[in-house]
Amino acid sequence: MAQMADAFIALPGGYGTFEELLDVLTWAQLGIHKKPVGLLNVDGFYDSLLSLFDKATDQGFVTQAAHNLIISAPSAKELVGKLETYVWNYESGFVWDVKDQTPRNE
Repeated sequence: MAQMADAFIALPGGYGTFEELLDVLTWAQLGIHKKPVGLLNVDGFYDSLLSLFDKATDQGFVTQAAHNLIISAPSAKELVGKLETYVWNYESGFVWDVKDQTPRNE
């Protein structure tokens, strides 16, 4: 499914949603895909998570470029608009071998 997707969107949810969101963010950070990752932040559901991402960036655990991989909006219409105009601007430094998914630095 991930290979066929044009983008990833996390709606408000529980642990499974969080895990899948962090998986696709990690995959983007590692260069496995170059697709936008969106959060549908209905009624501020993801505000605390976004604050955690901000804190991790401020303290140097996440680069600003990796932080910018996440796109959020409070409505589906706004989020889809942002995803449609998103321009990929992140280079992981890894090259993945399609056959065995082995990362190597370039």
